[in-house]
Amino acid sequence: MTSTSMAPVRPRRLAFADLISVLTSEHAEIRWKLTELKGSTETKDFTHAAAILKDLDQLFRQHIADEEAQVLPILIEAYGVKGAEQAIVVFRQHRPIYLLIQEVGRLASLPPEGLATNETKLGALLIKHTQAEETHIFPNALSTYYAKSRGASL
Repeated sequence: MTSTSMAPVRPRRLAFADLISVLTSEHAEIRWKLTELKGSTETKDFTHAAAILKDLDQLFRQHIADEEAQVLPILIEAYGVKGAEQAIVVFRQHRPIYLLIQEVGRLASLPPEGLATNETKLGALLIKHTQAEETHIFPNALSTYYAKSRGASL
């Protein structure tokens, strides 16, 4: 499950409001996949766990590309780096989350103890991350986008 064998991910070309809607619905999909992953590790169905991790890897890579290429620049442009600090802090979690997805995927082929521990850690990190995006970053980015498109000063 290494990224070197996958084609580069490009940001999707969607209207900004549609993009935010897609990103939010992907959070629900991520939460569902985490529930499935937990079930697979508990029942020791490591083949299914590996498939779920592969799906999560692809989903998260696209999700990161969209957020970092389209959401973050709107906030930085409007508020500067200091004003967009909350989004920057949350988006900095992308790399450790992605590395943890890869580590959990590697552990899917090893003894179950390591997989279960890291699956729990991955789940907690992703839930906290998606909640921060949905409650703070996406609403702020969307209102900033609309204000900018109306020509309002921020």
